[in-house]
Amino acid sequence: MFKINVSETDGMFLINVGGNISKEDVNEFFMEYKENIKKIKTSRYNLVVQPHEFETDEKSSMKNIFKKFMKSGFKRIYILDKIGIKENLQLSKLEKKFFYSKVTIVESMDEIK
Repeated sequence: MFKINVSETDGMFLINVGGNISKEDVNEFFMEYKENIKKIKTSRYNLVVQPHEFETDEKSSMKNIFKKFMKSGFKRIYILDKIGIKENLQLSKLEKKFFYSKVTIVESMDEIK
């Protein structure tokens, strides 16, 4: 499940991720994501991804989602890591270098503001 919330006052585009994520969920998310970013000027917003416990067989789709995030022009991209995403990232050395140049992993929302 993906849930999008845009906070204009905080300048945050929030995405919650959790549960069992299917290919259909990913496709639905892409459609909703595209509609939401059309309504804002992404360079004025921080993208904050808040993953909760989730499972997916669509690991390549999850990589594609992050590629889309990086190309969307957000001011900064943050992952609020309360479930150990950092330790479980399965990226090549080159992918990690690029990923960490664009994404900051934080442990609390306080680190973002």
